[in-house]
Amino acid sequence: MQTRQFSFDGFHGLSRVFRFVLLLSSMLLCSCASQGAANRPLQLLSGSAPVYPQTLVSRGVGGQVTLGYDVTAQGIVVNIKVVASEPSVLFDAAAVQAVSSWVFRPQQRDGKFRGVEGLESTLEFRTP
Repeated sequence: MQTRQFSFDGFHGLSRVFRFVLLLSSMLLCSCASQGAANRPLQLLSGSAPVYPQTLVSRGVGGQVTLGYDVTAQGIVVNIKVVASEPSVLFDAAAVQAVSSWVFRPQQRDGKFRGVEGLESTLEFRTP
């Protein structure tokens, strides 16, 4: 299982998430160049960062959600499920919404696009 961790802490956290996505994309592109055209790893192309629930701002609550999901051969995230969340349930919907917006360049093996199963990402929520 692959695990990615993201954090969100208001406006400044949003820019950190996008910088992380940019860095991750750059690293994956470099590895793609060295592998040739027939083989290419899964690459995150776009998607939104998690939105801290407005109803929790006044409570000052933070937490994290780990999601499991698959990516189809078309680069679409499917089969999203909450693996763990702390505190339970509070950030689940925001995490699922963010991950469902992600679009990937599919993995390519022997010149064919392939789906990837069993991915995990942990999204961290900090009070803005």
